[in-house]
Order: sequence, then C-alpha cells, then structure tokens
Amino acid sequence: MESTHLIEVNEIKNLTKGHVLYFFENQNQYISNVVDFIISGLELNEYSIIIENDRITSLIKKRLTELSNESRLEKVTFVNNYDFYYAKGDFRINSIFDYLPKLVKGYSEPDLVVRSWAHIEWREERNVSKKLLDSENEANKIVTETKLLSVCAYDSERVSKEFREALLKCHNFLINE
Repeated sequence: MESTHLIEVNEIKNLTKGHVLYFFENQNQYISNVVDFIISGLELNEYSIIIENDRITSLIKKRLTELSNESRLEKVTFVNNYDFYYAKGDFRINSIFDYLPKLVKGYSEPDLVVRSWAHIEWREERNVSKKLLDSENEANKIVTETKLLSVCAYDSERVSKEFREALLKCHNFLINE
C-alpha cells in the first residue's frame, strides 16, 4: 500500500497521527527529536513506546529526566531494537500491537492512546531490504487503520538511494533534520 502523498515536516511535536519517516545524520538532533516526540505525547496524555538501541536509550533517558518528572515518564517504555527486530532469529518488524499488552499497563482501556518511535537497525543479511519494505508496507496499513503516530527512523548512512526511494512511498510524512 503506497502513500498517496508525502508531507515534509520540520518538527515532530505538532503531529498526532501518521506514518513518519526520518533519515537522521546528526545524533544530537536525533535525540532532541525523540525527546520532543515523547514530551509532546506526554502533554497529550499519550503513552510512548520507543524502540531503540541501548546506547542511545541511555542518552534519551538522561535528557528526559532533565525535562520531566518521574511519574510522567511512567508512560514511556523503551524496548531494545535488536530484541524487537530479531526476536525470531532473523530480521522482522514485529507489530507494535503484539507488544502493547505486555508493555502498557491498562492497554485495554478504550481511550488509551499510544505512539511509537522505532530506530530501525539491521545486521547484514540476505534480502533484508525486501523484509524491511514488506514490513514498512504492512506497518503503513496498520497505522492508517488505527490512526496512530508511528515514526520509523533510519541512519541515513545505511540507506541506499533505491531503498530510500522505496521507503518514501510507504510513509505519509518525512522529517527534515
């Protein structure tokens, strides 16, 4: 399922729904954008699930504790991205919905809103680009149906021109760094 249009945005904090693509180059700017995403969600009383590597997670948590109190941060859950994507041995983008009941206490509440941010990293393996694109297209359908906000972040150095073009087709928004 291809997006019918792609809207470029400079700030994530004003978005409330959509499938967002983010190619990052600057780690400090990246961390600032993740923090803005989380804080804007907290201001809307939303839960955030952040799928990230351990090194960057610790930097995000440090910045968050400087900006928010601990009780508000209970609505933020971090999942190691390697554990998330390689849970079944090879690369797979699992549905965030499979994880929600385990990650968010009271997930079955009808008015509960969850947003997700995923830093997609992969080891070199055959057909990983095809697996990624299949998963991104599936995620696009889910995000569209559920009207949630989901950011997919890629290190721009690891993305070929062809792969980038294909990813642009299955997202609604593109963040400009």
